[in-house]
Amino acid sequence: MKTILIPLNGTSPSESLIDASVQLARQVNGFVQAVWCQQTLPIIAGEGITLPAEYLSQFEQEERELAEHSRSVFMKRIESLGVPLGELDAWDRSAPAAAWMELQGTGAVALAELARIFDVSVMHRPVPEKTTEWRTTCETVLFEGGRPLLLVSDSLPSHFGRIVVIAWNGSSETARAIGMSGSLLAAAEEVHVIEVEGGMVSGPSARQVACALKAGGVNARSESLKSGEGSVADAMMSYAGNVDADLLIKGAYTHSRLRALIFGGATSDIFSKSALPVLFCH
Repeated sequence: MKTILIPLNGTSPSESLIDASVQLARQVNGFVQAVWCQQTLPIIAGEGITLPAEYLSQFEQEERELAEHSRSVFMKRIESLGVPLGELDAWDRSAPAAAWMELQGTGAVALAELARIFDVSVMHRPVPEKTTEWRTTCETVLFEGGRPLLLVSDSLPSHFGRIVVIAWNGSSETARAIGMSGSLLAAAEEVHVIEVEGGMVSGPSARQVACALKAGGVNARSESLKSGEGSVADAMMSYAGNVDADLLIKGAYTHSRLRALIFGGATSDIFSKSALPVLFCH
C-alpha cells in the first residue's frame, strides 16, 4: 500500500484524516495524495430550466474558497508532521511524501475513478454525522474505485496492523479484502480470523482461512462467535476491542446496498459505529 489517496468531496480534511494517512505512509514508506474535487454544475438544471449565470458564478466562487481553505488546512498539517511535499511522478520512494491536487468533475464519481490507480483510499467518519455526503463518497469509492478503503475515526492507534481482526463471512468481498491486505497481514504480530453465527454466507470457514494464511507465513488464528443479544457487527467490534486490535478488515456489502439500507447489515453498522480503523473492500 505505497500510494495513498485522500478523496475530498465538499469537506475539508480533518486532522485525524491527515494524521492517519501520514501514519500509514510512514509504516509503508508511501506517498499521500490529497485530491479535492471541485464540483461542476450542469448549465441545464432540468427540462426547460436554465440556471442563472449569477447562481453559477456564486457557486463556483464558494467552491473556490472552500478548496483554498482545504488546501491550506492540508498543507499546514503536512508541514507540522514533517512530511516533505512532492509530486507522485517525481517521488523517489526513499521516504514518505505528500501532495495536493485538484480536479473538476461530478464529485464522488470523479474521485472513485481516480481511486482506481491508488493502492488505498483513506476517509474519515465525522462525529456527529452532520451530513450523509461523506457516506455517499465512501460508498462510491468502494463500489467504483475497485481498491480498498480505510475508514478512520478521531481515535487513531499508534500503529496500523500490529493486531488485526478479519471479519470473515465466507464472501468473495472479504476474500478480496484479505488479498489486498497481504502486506499488512504479513507484517502483523497477530491476525484473528473470526466468524459470527448468523453472519455467514456459503464459503470456507474462518478456521480454513486462518490455516491458509498460516501456510503463507501469517501468524493467524481463528475464532467462532455467537452474536448473542447484539448484532453481528456488535460481536465483531466487541471481539476486536477485547484483543486490542488496531485494524479490522472486512468485505463491504456482501448483500446489496439497498437491502442493507432497508434491513440493516454488518457493513452499515460498522460504518456508523466503529471507532477502530476498518479496511473495507467490495
